[in-house]
Amino acid sequence: MRFRLRGTLVALLAVSLSTSALTAACGSDDPEASDPPAAVAGSGASASPVDLVTEAKTMVTSAFKGTYKAPDATLRIAAKGIRIAIISRGQQSPSSKIPTDAAEEAARALGWDVLRYDLELDPKKAPQAVRDATGIGVHAIVTNIDCAYASQEFADAKAKGVLIIPLFAFDCTDPTVTGSAGPAQFTTFVNYTGDGKRTDPGRQNAGAGVLAANAVILATNQKAKVLAFSETSSTILNYMHLGFVAQIKKCTSCQLLEEIKYTAGDVASGALRGMVDDALRRHPEVTAIRGPNSTAIQKAISPALQAAKMQNQVVVVGGEGLQADLDLIRAKQGLNITLSFDTPWHAWAAIDTLNSTLNGEPARYPGVGIMLIDREHNLPPSGPVQHNVNYKDVYRKAWGVG
Repeated sequence: MRFRLRGTLVALLAVSLSTSALTAACGSDDPEASDPPAAVAGSGASASPVDLVTEAKTMVTSAFKGTYKAPDATLRIAAKGIRIAIISRGQQSPSSKIPTDAAEEAARALGWDVLRYDLELDPKKAPQAVRDATGIGVHAIVTNIDCAYASQEFADAKAKGVLIIPLFAFDCTDPTVTGSAGPAQFTTFVNYTGDGKRTDPGRQNAGAGVLAANAVILATNQKAKVLAFSETSSTILNYMHLGFVAQIKKCTSCQLLEEIKYTAGDVASGALRGMVDDALRRHPEVTAIRGPNSTAIQKAISPALQAAKMQNQVVVVGGEGLQADLDLIRAKQGLNITLSFDTPWHAWAAIDTLNSTLNGEPARYPGVGIMLIDREHNLPPSGPVQHNVNYKDVYRKAWGVG
């Protein structure tokens, strides 16, 4: 079966698909923003079939065009004698390994000393990692884990003058993890908007979920029977899930069969694969699956569909546009549509932001965007996503090391 995106034309979503909206979907964090995302707050709203299709078509068409631009090339010489810590949620997860490895690559290009901490998908290890990094006397921490998992430790690091920047992590101002908002502890943020203003990351991540839902609605001709997987231990993935579910529920001819929630521990133990197998047995009528990230797709959803010989019967949307995601799309092996966030580019942007901050300069616009990919759009014959700009070369030259 060949899946194509269908629809008619034009109307805009409450959640904008502007460049800043979806580049922020995996990056920015606003310490002042803790209200529920617009897409989530409006989850009870309904839309007529015609309006829903035109809304979906507008958003999906925009995403197929992509929003990537070249980073600001202004000279900003590498800061000297810098030591940073990079905290990964878990190196067994491609969704964490690839961007945190890229952050180390960028930092070493600057000539910095890098310490790595692998939480092994166990958030309880976060406090010790932050304590260790602070005790060693790092100048900055790049965190791939939400602030709330080590709120006091991040506060102590901040009090000692350590810069703290998120890499797909939320500040303690977000209530998702603990149920209540706390004080901001992150100190430094990527200039995704180009004007230095931070956007609401909850709304932007919900917007990415809305986009994924719209892609499913069009790909199934508004007849999706959906299994939606959600990792509850990731705030970013939580907001994406909420946005996805809210939009799918607007499709009156679609059916949300089940929301399957799991934790990072289920990924680490391999239990997620069994959860996917069980869900497919419960719902043989499924026609669409939402996978929250590349890790879930690669380690559980795609293998389960292949084992059940259902990979040609189900539209799967998810992932981050990693090369392994693209390989699955090319081979028709359990992934049909992916959002490309180019997570290594986000990581280089975070390191660039730290360098500017250490030099007392404003954070520069990174140019990183988003792109929707399927077999008919933006899929190269082989290898990773192709861009018309080599962002690494731009950064190296701006730092005076290229």
